[in-house]
Formats: sequence, C-alpha cells, structure tokens
Amino acid sequence: MNALDRAIGWVAPRAALSRARARHALRIYEGASVGRRASSFKALNTSANAEIQGALRPLRSRARDLARNTPYAARMLDIITSHVVGTGITPIPDTGEDVLDRRLENLWDDWEGQADVTGRMGFYGMQALSVRGMVESGESVIRFIDRPLDNPRRVPLQLQLLEGDFIDQWRDGIYGNDGQAGAEDLEHTRLGVGLGEYDRRIGLWLNPNHPGEINTSAMRPGVSAFVPQDELIHLFKELRPGQVRGVSWFAPILMTSRELADFLDAVNVKARVEACFSGFVTNNDDAGVDVFDPSRPGLAGRDGANPDAQLTSLEPGMLKELRSGQDIKFAAPTGTTQVEPILLFNLQAMAAGVGCTYDQVSGDLRGANFSSLRAGKVEFRRLTEQLQNHVVIPQVCNRTWDRFVSRAVLAGLLPARAEPYRAQWMTPAWEPINPNDDIEADIKAARTGRISPQEYVASFGNNWRKVQDMTAAFYKRADHLGLAYDIDARRTDQSGKLQAVDGDGAGGDPTGGKPKPLKDDFGEPITAPASN
Repeated sequence: MNALDRAIGWVAPRAALSRARARHALRIYEGASVGRRASSFKALNTSANAEIQGALRPLRSRARDLARNTPYAARMLDIITSHVVGTGITPIPDTGEDVLDRRLENLWDDWEGQADVTGRMGFYGMQALSVRGMVESGESVIRFIDRPLDNPRRVPLQLQLLEGDFIDQWRDGIYGNDGQAGAEDLEHTRLGVGLGEYDRRIGLWLNPNHPGEINTSAMRPGVSAFVPQDELIHLFKELRPGQVRGVSWFAPILMTSRELADFLDAVNVKARVEACFSGFVTNNDDAGVDVFDPSRPGLAGRDGANPDAQLTSLEPGMLKELRSGQDIKFAAPTGTTQVEPILLFNLQAMAAGVGCTYDQVSGDLRGANFSSLRAGKVEFRRLTEQLQNHVVIPQVCNRTWDRFVSRAVLAGLLPARAEPYRAQWMTPAWEPINPNDDIEADIKAARTGRISPQEYVASFGNNWRKVQDMTAAFYKRADHLGLAYDIDARRTDQSGKLQAVDGDGAGGDPTGGKPKPLKDDFGEPITAPASN
C-alpha cells in the first residue's frame, strides 16, 4: 500500500484494501489500465438494451444506406442469405407413420406457395427475405394471420412479413395489463418488447403502419397495439443475455465501409482528372477592345480578344483560349501504389466483421488454392450451420411448423394425436470443392456409420423419402423393360462389375433375371412399348 492507502486504512480498512486490489488487477491486465493508450475505449458498463436504445435507428438506417450504395455490402447480404436459406429450409415430416408423413408433405406443399398474405411469395421466399432483413437491419417480424376456411383442402393460415421498424421502440417503461389482448402477464416493456416474469417475451408493440412511410388520410393513426408472442415471430440474433432487439450485422464495419467507399471515390476522381489532357491558348495582346458593361453605366472596360473566356471545368481533348494575362497552373498529384493493398486489407476486415470470407465478398480468387478455399469454407460452414440451427430453424421454421400443424388439426385436415407432429429441417446443400474426393469421403462416412443414409441424402438438399420412392419407381420400370444400368447397386459392385445372379434373384438381382409386371396407380398392368 502507498501512503494514501495506509492513511485511508486507519479510517476505513476495507476501502483501503479494495483500492489496493483494484490497482493490483490493473497491473495484471493491461487492457484494464487507464491512461493515454486506453483513452479510446468506450467502457460504459451498460446493459445490452441500454447500448441499443440510442443506436438502434441510426445503425439501421446507415446499414441500409450502405447496402444500397456499396457493392460489397450488397454482396455480403446475398452471400449470407444464399447460404443460410438458399432455395428454402424444407421440412421432412417425422411422425413415425409413413401414411401420415405423406399426408403432411402434401398439405405443406400445397400451403407453402400461398403462405404470403400479400400473395407475392411462398414460405421459402419469406425465409430468405426475413434473414436478409435480420442481417441488414438487425431484425425481422413475421406475423401469423388466421384465414377463413374457404378451401377445405388448404390450411387456413398465412404469414405477414414486417420490418423491425414496425416495433414501437418508444414503448419503454411500465405499461402492465392495461386491457390489451394477450397482455395479461405483461409486467413491463423494453424498446417495444413486452416482458413478463423473468423477462420472458410476452409480445411486441407493433405500429399499424411503417413509421417511415408517407402517411395519407387512408392510413390508420400511428398508435401501436400489443400483439401476443404466440401470434408472431421476432427474428434476430441475440448477442448478449437479456437483449430484446436485434442489431445490424453491419455495425462493426459501418465506418470502415464508408471510409473505403470515400477512398475509392477519391481514387476514381483522381484518375479522371489525370485523364483530362487539355490545351490552352494564351493571348498576350494588351491592346484589347473597349467593352461596354451594362452594370457600370458610363464606364468601359478593356478586355482581351476573348472576353468570355472562363475556365470552370476540364474535358479530355479540350482547347481553350484564355484572356490576356491569364495563366493556368495545375496541382501535380503523385501516383499512388497503395490502392490495392488498402482495398485488400479493408475488404478482409469487412468480410471478417460480417462473417464471410474475402473471396466471397470480392470474387478475387487469384491467390486461392484448394487448401485455402477449403479452410475458409469450413469456417464459414460452421458459422452458417450455427446460425441455421440456433436462430433460423428454432425461431422461424419450428414456430411456423407448429402453427401450421395446429391450424391443420383445427380445420380437420389432420387427426388430433397425443404425439407431436415432428419434422426434420433440411438445409441447403453444400457444394463440394473437390467433388470426387468429397463425395467419396461422404460415402465412406455413411458406410462406417458416422452419418446415417438419411443424413447423407439430406446433405445434398434432398428429401430422403422422395429419393427412395423415385429410385424404387425408376428401377421398377427398368426391371419391367429389361433394362440394366451400371449404377444399379443390386446388379453391380462398387467397381462396376456384375454380381452373380441365381434363379431366385439372389446376389443382388431381386427380379431373378426376369422382369416383373409393372402396375400403375390403379393396379392396371403397364405393358412395354412395342418395338418397331
């Protein structure tokens, strides 16, 4: 202890000990020290919601401006959306009953294309747009809309996709149970999110119109209403415990991206100025002519041969005559060789800040090889799978599936059962970097039991049940027509050699070498086409 601590120790020993411990901790952790080097840190010790409260709107608007006017930011949105959602994260019913699973698949396929209440897109398109909004603006809202049972074969449910702007962030404080439907357990509201006991999400305060829309007399007044949690989906990536609103993924790179865009603009302007090779004619004739100036009555000025010669812009190949006594002097900008390194390092920082790889953002594959591409894709795949399984599937897919099933049961399209209607969600396939080696490795993984055959088929973005049905139908018709394919594992081994076939079809040929009659869906035999 120093002299001051010892003096304090006579009066308050505990305070003196606390000061000594804090000073000792600062010496251990350099990042906790104070001084000039640490002056740029913004250590406010605030909660996640306190940090978001003042930054929510400017971050969202600036991120949108960045996506509109910066090609690299727009590219990042496309990359993340295409890998997380692709053409859609699709369900595979898993109730344990094949008949019920097929019924569920048919109902879902019929409903999916009509899911959007605006009639613009299907559920998979809404998945992509909601994820894009989450990355760009920080969050998206999907609202369940129950529809009348006007079609006895379609589930009476549609979805409404809203931007996060619809959440009334000015609803902040103690609102409690003020008569709003579904707000019975509401204790307080934070940034437009209704919270109950243990800060459990109860619902959202939603505006009837977009706050940034130009209001007309036909629109309802902007008074937010409470919507219960079971009537909507609030999609965002939670970064800290207790966080109730989402933050744009572009937040760490906004300044870097803006400065890089300004730098590239300056480089382009410099190149344009350097390309303006122009010629100038100087008139040294001092005689001049008398020119009447209407703004100065009674006075006459003397000007050169070209009294209208004024230089306000430069153009390539321009020849300009100057007034007598005028001269042109140019700044001589030095050439820079730092454009490419600056662009490279900034793009790498931007890609890392959002979670992409440099080659994805820039399209630059000059220094790439198989090893570097594979290493980058492995990390990107881990991040994408984490986002799929921890954010998109639990918040969007499972919630929508549960609502779909409940409305199908209420409409009498599915039987009520004690067991839940489970589903497995199939994510987009990952294209192999080296197809031969990667597919061979996947086959070995399935053969050794590392992954199941269902997972192997699903890894290519396919429904394993449909693949089995289509494969069985294909070989059934091939057997009937007496056709043999070297891809038929029943007839050939892994090396493509024919397997031994006995009279009963053993050895891999279930037909016994004889074609079996093929029947259609109505049980009628299908005859082979007559040969010419």
